[in-house]
Amino acid sequence: MQKAIITGGAFYNQNFFKVCNNKFGKIFSHRIYLPELQDTNIMNFDYIVIASRLNADILHKNAKKFEEYLKHGGNIVSFGDVTKPYLPNINFTSSQVNFWWWINQGADLPMYAYDTSHNIWNFLAIHECKWHYHGTYSVGATCEKILVDEIGRSILYKDANSFKGTLYVTSLDPDFHIGQGFMPVTIPFLEKFLTWVEVDIKDKL
Repeated sequence: MQKAIITGGAFYNQNFFKVCNNKFGKIFSHRIYLPELQDTNIMNFDYIVIASRLNADILHKNAKKFEEYLKHGGNIVSFGDVTKPYLPNINFTSSQVNFWWWINQGADLPMYAYDTSHNIWNFLAIHECKWHYHGTYSVGATCEKILVDEIGRSILYKDANSFKGTLYVTSLDPDFHIGQGFMPVTIPFLEKFLTWVEVDIKDKL
């Protein structure tokens, strides 16, 4: 499977590929440096990951490229906030971040499986999704809510009906924390999440 990640030049972007004995550096067949995205042909990749905390203005300049890729059967995984409409049909609302919920004994982050029978939970456990999140997504009726907050707003969802390809969208930012070297739960999350994405893509073929 041909897979690419759109990444930036910050320390955490580069360190992401080096930690854990190059574990994540080996996952992707191609790295696309964000300023070079406009001149990069993305059509031959089975899926593309858009790393979190990238420059939204540059991503927005490539909105038509992303839409054409999805229309022709490409698949996109989007991490973190989508603060400009560089992906189609996205409605993101930022929220206050609870960074320190875990310091209180017995505390929990209110985050739930929308449907406990969804096949993603054959790969992931809820506790592996919990560090914090920066906002939620409002989604249409044709999208699959997967991970939600306490009032049902989407933290992770899938849109497999708007295009020939599929959009996997989450406000979680595992790549950032892996690159920064803290929040160890993000490592098993990302490994298992991408494994599920690849199985999901193959099942659609």
